[in-house]
Amino acid sequence: MSRHNRAIRLVDRDAHQPTRCITFIGAGPAAAGVVERIAANQAEIDDRPLIIHLVDPYPPGAGRIWRDQQSGLLKLNSMAGDVTMFTDDSSIIDGPIDPGPDLATWAELVRTRRITDVEIDIDRDPELAAELDGLRPESFPTRRLHERYMTWCLERSADRLQPGSKVMWHRAGVVSVSDTESGAQVVELDSGDELTTDLVIYSFGHLGSHVSGEAKFFTDFAQAKEARYYAPAFTADLDYSDIAPGDEVLVRGLGLAAIDLVVMLTLGRGGEFVRDRGELRYVPSGREPKLLLSSRRGVPYRSKIAAPLRGSHYEPRFFTPEIAQQLADSVAELHFYRDLWPHIERELHYGYYLELFTGSPRRVSLPWPEFLEGLETLDLHGEAYRALVERAVPDAADHLDVDALDRPLAGERFESAEELQARVREHMRNDLLRRTDHRYSENTALFVALFRVYLAVAELATVRNWQPESYLNDFQRRWYKFFSYIASGPPGERIEQLIALSAAGVIEFAGADVHVRADGETGEFVATSPSVPGERRSTTLIDAWLPDPSIRNTDSAVLRDLIDSGAGREQVVGSTPSGYVDVRLSDGRLIRAGGGVHPRRYAVGPGTSTPQGGAFARPHTNALSFRIWDRIARAILGELVEIRGAGDHSAAHTGASDTELEQIFDGAAYFQPDTESTR
Repeated sequence: MSRHNRAIRLVDRDAHQPTRCITFIGAGPAAAGVVERIAANQAEIDDRPLIIHLVDPYPPGAGRIWRDQQSGLLKLNSMAGDVTMFTDDSSIIDGPIDPGPDLATWAELVRTRRITDVEIDIDRDPELAAELDGLRPESFPTRRLHERYMTWCLERSADRLQPGSKVMWHRAGVVSVSDTESGAQVVELDSGDELTTDLVIYSFGHLGSHVSGEAKFFTDFAQAKEARYYAPAFTADLDYSDIAPGDEVLVRGLGLAAIDLVVMLTLGRGGEFVRDRGELRYVPSGREPKLLLSSRRGVPYRSKIAAPLRGSHYEPRFFTPEIAQQLADSVAELHFYRDLWPHIERELHYGYYLELFTGSPRRVSLPWPEFLEGLETLDLHGEAYRALVERAVPDAADHLDVDALDRPLAGERFESAEELQARVREHMRNDLLRRTDHRYSENTALFVALFRVYLAVAELATVRNWQPESYLNDFQRRWYKFFSYIASGPPGERIEQLIALSAAGVIEFAGADVHVRADGETGEFVATSPSVPGERRSTTLIDAWLPDPSIRNTDSAVLRDLIDSGAGREQVVGSTPSGYVDVRLSDGRLIRAGGGVHPRRYAVGPGTSTPQGGAFARPHTNALSFRIWDRIARAILGELVEIRGAGDHSAAHTGASDTELEQIFDGAAYFQPDTESTR
């Protein structure tokens, strides 16, 4: 962003129509997305100047997760061509469509100097410059390069705000927000400064949490026994320097955070991967610890899909948004696995087998219409359907078993740790082959079907008849974890690296359903699994996953202030608190403790009761994020029209002196729109 050393004097064009002001608490992707939608909708709803404050200790646009100041070894788990912050012709929204480049196209435009306001110095940052030069749609970009894209997207949105509008970044946190008698909002920064603003949007993204429950017990145990315990946190933020070469470390979790951990403790410690007769081999540096990896499934998340589709065009048939809503409306209490899952599972079978039959006809022995008739009518778990699949698909490896897909080690027992390692490596090789080789495009179709189901299910997040336990445990936890395991795993290269690390003995898999306990006599953590006999002991345990977005345990002062003040409330399903901030789906307004919405505050992103669409979107998918951001942006602009109409000048900028602005915005970085920009 264009950063200036002095404050910008804010001058209103019309003293009778003071410039209105909104403040985002958190300036990551959700804030950037709403700003983009504000810029797109501003001319239609309210074309007068607007001041936008972005308050975040991390870089605006990218935020904490995608910031530049982290290891260049850490990557997105999405291909560059699958990442965009811009609406397209698939977007069904009320506001204008304003297309922009996806990450891969942006990189090409930067390389060819058709975008000229992004500078990556080849002398100062040769690795990032080399990555930009080689980035293609199928590449998995680093988070550092993604930060440059996200920053540019936010700058582009600022450029598209109406003339006279300005955007300001405050490198700070927020302590509290309070209401004035006039309705204006006073935002207290942790620097001691205050901002008076018309509207506040809580967009703080993924937050940390205070340790509690089992994590608190393990923390206290480790301190008392001089062991080491790393509670759930952001992998890139933790210091693992106390872990010595050769230390045996128990790791719980095999998702993306665990992959980051493995990368940091292997490649990050000087190891390297080499090709040996086509096979990847790991060459240790000697500084690595020994990582014993475990999880409920006992295997890593499924490799990211890379095989192109080859068969007939797919459109959902058994589980669409309309069907999902009909199912929810048809029962007094909505149970995820009773009412929704049978239809979801049939939809997954439909997407998978449609592609197999039409994309790889030599691997089947029945016509598609004949198979489809059975798929439509038979019990998927009955003998008749199993017989149909066996008759139609000769190779058992081509059969879809959703339960086995989810729990590949379920029921398996191994005589030794060595047998278990061989089995998991075999699983990873097969997974990598079938999700990246063009011959097995039915697995890509399964991903597409699951993604469409995900969008349809997300629309049910706020229906009022959820059975509470099913909502919290089945929908918010098990379903989202299943989706992430199948659809949001690591790049294929990471799976190949795990295979090489396992063969080199640097990592080891502990089996499925691992249980970890603390041994008070020895001061060790003890891991056991039904997959393999015996136990493993270590004085170091790492829980490799992000903290839960729970209000009760949040480390965010401003979120606690929001709930404690009654300006917002925790969502309650039935009589059970969910841990999420309660917002109105139609416009993102916060719901107050006493009921009703707060007239001046909104919330968006992780940790809210709004359906979660992700930090960015896949192009041409009618992305849920864009629909949510557009609704909130239009509500914000509409509220500003109401405030202007009421003649409320309480939060207006009216040409304060440079001295006053320097005091208010001390330490902030500023950027303002260039209305003549052609970006």
